[in-house]
Amino acid sequence: MNIVRIVVTMCMVLAIASHTSAQGKPAGAPQDLDALKQRLTELERSMADQIAALRQQIAAIETPSPGGAAAAKPATPAASQAPAGQETFSRDRETVAEVDNKPLDPAFLGFVSIPGTPARVKVDGYAKLDTIIDSRPAGNTDRFVPSTIPIGLSDAQQSPSTTMHVRQTRVNLDFRSPTELGVDFRTFAEIDFFGTSGPVDPRMRHFFGQLANVLVGQTWTTFIDVDAFPDSLDDDGSSVAVKLRQPQVRYTQRLTPTQNLAFAIERPETQARQITSTGAAYNPAPDVVVRYRLDGGKGHFQAGSLVRALGYRVADRRTTTLGLGGNLSGLVKLGGGDALSGSVVFGKGIARYVENLVGTNSDLDLDDSGTDVAALPAFGGYISYLHKWPRRLRSTGVFGYTNVDTSDAQPGASFLNSSYVLGNLLWNPVGSLDVGVEYLYGTHQVVSRDDAHVSRVQISAKYDFFRKRPLTP
Repeated sequence: MNIVRIVVTMCMVLAIASHTSAQGKPAGAPQDLDALKQRLTELERSMADQIAALRQQIAAIETPSPGGAAAAKPATPAASQAPAGQETFSRDRETVAEVDNKPLDPAFLGFVSIPGTPARVKVDGYAKLDTIIDSRPAGNTDRFVPSTIPIGLSDAQQSPSTTMHVRQTRVNLDFRSPTELGVDFRTFAEIDFFGTSGPVDPRMRHFFGQLANVLVGQTWTTFIDVDAFPDSLDDDGSSVAVKLRQPQVRYTQRLTPTQNLAFAIERPETQARQITSTGAAYNPAPDVVVRYRLDGGKGHFQAGSLVRALGYRVADRRTTTLGLGGNLSGLVKLGGGDALSGSVVFGKGIARYVENLVGTNSDLDLDDSGTDVAALPAFGGYISYLHKWPRRLRSTGVFGYTNVDTSDAQPGASFLNSSYVLGNLLWNPVGSLDVGVEYLYGTHQVVSRDDAHVSRVQISAKYDFFRKRPLTP
């Protein structure tokens, strides 16, 4: 007992001495300031986690039970988990308008309060340098688009080339403002530097507002599946994917905790080769998209449908035809961080929605009679495999193919098909720095059966504005 009393007494004396010493230190001592800052950071993180937990509890209470009354029970794991997808080098997943406007990170890391308002904002993005080496002219020097590979070049013209640019660098703002409805209003804006006026000309990628499940503005088309994008250095990722961003009005209805249905009307644009000297394409009505999605712990599946009204007019008449399309996509997590993803897009008059066919004037053209216009059948698909290596290394392999069924009236130089192959090795050596090297190979064939192919090596370095904890396990 004496030993216990002695130990207790010594502890009390040390505590009093420590307190007295701290009281005697001048305010603002470096060690005290560092400790206070560390404590403040811990409190901020703790409060953010508690706020996120309370939001989930409120959402669970407000969700009606099958009998119609509010059920005060915690959200199910399936309902509260992030959508089944993968984080990629380009971080496109973070720009998606999620169902119920929920953030991928429920702790809202990176958000700061706007003084004098209840709103929060996050400034994010990354700086990226791309070095691109082509074995011969590839058409598009900044992104790998097989449909732009030039055909019929002379031997002297088939020379290798190297370029460097920072055009994929991105800056975005994410605002979250409370409303009297009990949910946040989100405004999201993002730019990169793929503008048409120069190598560092800003270009708007996203600018939209979302309240609950109503979205208005410009963002990814509802026809798209961003969570199935390959993890690549190339800005296109897979040129056969649907990667269009455009103005739209969208409503999403949650069917179950893991299923939802989205409806959208989106900007129309009829792309057509000029059939006569006085003819021109026009847009009779907006594009309509309906999309179904199923999320699960091991992956997701998405099915989208597209209806378009395509028009062409000359001096004495105008003609409209219907464009119809479908997009099936998904991702399966294989364990150990590996994942298998892919997409198949098909239909008539849908070429504008396939990255590899944008601007190739192949989605609407003359039929065999030469007296009318018809929507041409198009197909595109890719499959991607992601493998995680030790020491923060990962690799992705992609194969894609695109084809357009042509008519006899098309010129011999019109697009017929192309293929796309990608393989890379990416590394996160430290903090926010990511580096990688990627090999790309593409082919391009036209109606006359002439073709060309090109190889590209891309070396990239990217630095995120700030380091975040992983969004997915």
